[in-house]
Parts: sequence; structure tokens; C-alpha cells
Amino acid sequence: MNARTRAGLAALAALAALILTTSTACSSPDDPQDRKTTDVQTASEADITRQVNDYANQVATTVGSSLTNPTTSSAPCEGQRGEMDESIRTVQGTYNIAVTPGKQLDILAQLRDQWRNQGWAITEDRTFPNGTEGTITAKTSPDSYSLTVTGTKEPTALAILIHSDCYKSTDPL
Repeated sequence: MNARTRAGLAALAALAALILTTSTACSSPDDPQDRKTTDVQTASEADITRQVNDYANQVATTVGSSLTNPTTSSAPCEGQRGEMDESIRTVQGTYNIAVTPGKQLDILAQLRDQWRNQGWAITEDRTFPNGTEGTITAKTSPDSYSLTVTGTKEPTALAILIHSDCYKSTDPL
């Protein structure tokens, strides 16, 4: 074996050792024990629920109608970087809102325009095959909540579904 081959093998062995050392020293994003909880905001469930309700009330104001059947609940959540912990949560709110018959699509268009003007990302915007119902979903900015307003078979109502982004709860579990 010549000197050049020996030097190449030595460099390759050093690189392999470096890779092994680095890979065993790093945590795996697939291992729940290694996931960090520092990449999500810290807040109380009451604060997050208040924001979810504020978004629902914003929709109600745009529609010009009151929210009915409001329900909020929290559940475990996995952060965008795989953070997992019992204290990492999301809040979901569901609501109904009365609308004038035949106006569902007009209201969805109005919400789309309003949300775009607010700088929110529209992630879904479609009309259902029946031509009288549709759905629109947006990600809020800067807090990345998901708002969906969708038509119902009842032509006088829309359903609203809001999910908060993941947060680390300050509340005891």
C-alpha cells in the first residue's frame, strides 16, 4: 500500500469516527425522550382559549351574526420540531353561526379577502360540488392558528373550527 492510499484511508477513518461521535452525541427527533419543549410558546390555557374565542368573534363580526354552540377544549400537541411533553397542548374551538340562506359562498369570499388583507395564508379555499357550500382555511399571522369556516347542509349556518398552535401550558396538569 502506498503512502497516498494510507493517507486516504486514514482520512476516511477519521471522518467515520467523527460521524459516529456526532451521531451518538445528538438527540434523535424520533425519540420522544429527546424532544425539547423550548421551541413552543409558554402560555396559560385561559390565554390561548381567549385568543381562539377572539378569532371566532372576529368571524362573527364579519358575518354580522352571533356565535352559537361554542365549545373549546385542549389536547396534547406535537410541536413543529417534534416537541412532545404532557404540558405541550393545543386548544380547539368549535362554533356555529347563522347566515342568510344562499349567502354561504359570499361570506366565505368575504372572509378570504379579509384574511388575505391581514396577511394570513389561505391553505384551503374551495366550493363543494353542490355549488352552494364551500370551505376556507387560513393560518393566522404571527401566531399560526388554523381557522376553518365551512358550509353546512343547513343553508342557514356555517361551522367554525379553530386550532391554536402548540403551546407549553403554565397550568398544572
